[in-house]
Amino acid sequence: MPRQRLTIGTFGDISTRQMPSGRYEARTRYRDWDGHARLVQGTGATAKAAERALKAKLADRDLFQPADTSLTPDSLFRDLVTYWLEDIDLEDRISRTTRNLYERNMRTLVSPAFDHLALREIGVARCDKFIKQLAKISYNRAKQARVVLGSPSSLRCGTKFCRATRWTTSPASTASRTSPLRSWPQRSM
Repeated sequence: MPRQRLTIGTFGDISTRQMPSGRYEARTRYRDWDGHARLVQGTGATAKAAERALKAKLADRDLFQPADTSLTPDSLFRDLVTYWLEDIDLEDRISRTTRNLYERNMRTLVSPAFDHLALREIGVARCDKFIKQLAKISYNRAKQARVVLGSPSSLRCGTKFCRATRWTTSPASTASRTSPLRSWPQRSM
């Protein structure tokens, strides 16, 4: 039976050996963000020191992941909210007042209900129930929550906050849900 492939960003078993110089070397295979497994080594005066040096290298290596893989289906909703707000700031398509309103509505209306859930746990049914419960309290609040979620009751919709599917590796992530390209006006010379 073939060996199971390492998940991207993880490492396999650590082996330690003593080198001819008397120092110790710890090594493991690490699966980089491009999908290739690479040998990573660390050395030290003792076997434990070599293992610590190796783990330090692995931790540093983890810092170089591409930005687009920072969210996974296991990421928490609050991480997605932070990413979403940063994305709004980078796109610079809406006014600062609208951006602040979106943030306020997300943090006060939506986040209390979803903050401690993983993205894979939030689907159409949960959003639908949330919007309906909020509408019983206040129609206006439900409407504002619906706006920041992007559609009547779906986190997998392709608009506003719901672009979550383009940032995660959920089954609903498809090319058809990507953000449309925006053409910029041509300057005449």
